[in-house]
Amino acid sequence: MKKIFLLLILSISFAMSNTTPAQLDKLGMKYALGDGVRQDYKKSFYYFKKSAQSNYAPALYHLGVAYENGYGVKPDMKKALDYYLKSAKQYYQDAEYTLARLYDEGIKVKRDKKLAAYWYDKASKHGDMYAKRALGDMYSKGSGVPKNLKKAEEYYKDAAKKGDAFAQYKLAQMAQQGKVIPKNEREAFLWYKKAAENGNIDAINRLGEMYQNGYGVQRDLKKAFELYKKASVYGNAKAMNNLGNLYANGYGVPQDKRKAFEYYKKSAKLGNMEGIYHLALAYASGQGVKQNYKEATKWFKKAGEHNVQKAQYALGVAYENGYGVKKNLHKALEWYKRASDPTKHKFCY
Repeated sequence: MKKIFLLLILSISFAMSNTTPAQLDKLGMKYALGDGVRQDYKKSFYYFKKSAQSNYAPALYHLGVAYENGYGVKPDMKKALDYYLKSAKQYYQDAEYTLARLYDEGIKVKRDKKLAAYWYDKASKHGDMYAKRALGDMYSKGSGVPKNLKKAEEYYKDAAKKGDAFAQYKLAQMAQQGKVIPKNEREAFLWYKKAAENGNIDAINRLGEMYQNGYGVQRDLKKAFELYKKASVYGNAKAMNNLGNLYANGYGVPQDKRKAFEYYKKSAKLGNMEGIYHLALAYASGQGVKQNYKEATKWFKKAGEHNVQKAQYALGVAYENGYGVKKNLHKALEWYKRASDPTKHKFCY
């Protein structure tokens, strides 16, 4: 019996000694994910460590993940960073991106935007589309690197070509605004379309706006309605306001002031300034809801405090005439004055 046990131990040792670092790392991943075996972080950590003894870059990275999150081992951010760095020095893309993200966010390590940019650049050069997108953000804001909108556009384009929906959305915005690249509504439409197809909810709403206004595509109010509806189901407050506008005016759908009010209310509750302004307007005019000056003033005030000019003017009228508030000419003058300052306005369309 002793002999059989000894032979079994020897055969396991022999098998382990002939297993490649890649195979050991793969075994570690199986235990980490519960792929074909019962999930066991301690076993996954054991195999990652075995593989890492050969300085295998993916295993070094996986050890970093284990130490960062406490998978099968006591969390230790210092050790996690050490393993990420060892892996990244072998040009392992995931490790480079992870180091960049950690320094960028500054949640588990001290924030260092310059170091973040350094590692994003490394990961980007090795093809990581998320790193390219992150660099686009950094160059567009001048965060960790000098502000350079042209470089931002280049990085967004690289990420967009790899299928990154957010980068596609940013390129669409650039083409629509014409501040970095020549204004091109058709190009903006095509990038919004790609971003929407890749699941970017803001892009779905923007695409609806392109169809509603005929920007870069033939005007199609029914298509706009469908897109707004889709984006609103995913909780997009801007799309909810846009649906309210369609119902209020009977664009692409039968006019329905009650439904318009309902969508304005949904949008307003999510903090959208246009939805807040339109909800206030509905209460003030009794459109789709019983006229209520007190509610109107409450919502006008929310919009006015965020520099919506029309709401500020409406508050001036309310305080001057005592609509929903106690008449107060001093406050009326304050709101009229704020409404007259062109440097602080946000407009509702």
